[in-house]
Amino acid sequence: MNTKQTKIEEKTLPLFPLNLVLFPGAVLPLYIFEQRYREMVKFCIRNESSIGIVMIKDGDEVGDNATPCKIGTAVDLVEVDRFPDGRMNIMTSGHSRFEILEVDDELPYLVGRVKVLDSMDSEPDSSLDAIAGDTREIYIEYETLSSFLMFGWLPPDEIPQHPQQLAYQIGTRLRISLEEKQDLLEIRSFDELLKQEIDILKQLNKQIAFQLSARNN
Repeated sequence: MNTKQTKIEEKTLPLFPLNLVLFPGAVLPLYIFEQRYREMVKFCIRNESSIGIVMIKDGDEVGDNATPCKIGTAVDLVEVDRFPDGRMNIMTSGHSRFEILEVDDELPYLVGRVKVLDSMDSEPDSSLDAIAGDTREIYIEYETLSSFLMFGWLPPDEIPQHPQQLAYQIGTRLRISLEEKQDLLEIRSFDELLKQEIDILKQLNKQIAFQLSARNN
């Protein structure tokens, strides 16, 4: 991996296990009603801390602490709307992938010691320009075909030139299972991540083109 791209950093993050996969660059609105997560958000506000969003490996979102996957995405609080009874609507924005090294369950919510893997702010890796260019063309086709197939499908306003940010956006936009998305999130090398996304995009583009052809006949 390009040494300019990633500075290895360890930190402690409150963890929020959910039945979803979030990539850096994506925004995530959350409705906070459980007391433990109200406390977590208050802690993050006081300490200007990020939150670690992780897909649930075992367990449920509500109730006892769930077992999280090892790789997740750190998000910042962008907006907090409080209700009189203590519930909250929050808006978060993903900025970096991380690996959980250790989990502490002594608090009402999980806390992880994590290693930051990469972030939205990393410098573009010029060695990825060629594969990113190929990926971008196939991805544009995917967005165009999807807009023809599905009413209300809106392609993003901007498709990144930045190779790593492009990989993140594609991961967010792909219509695949959560397990497949988690597999993509866990690919450390952006070269391998883009290659895998190309394979998935090609398969999806064929499927969509077939559906459009069948619908028009």
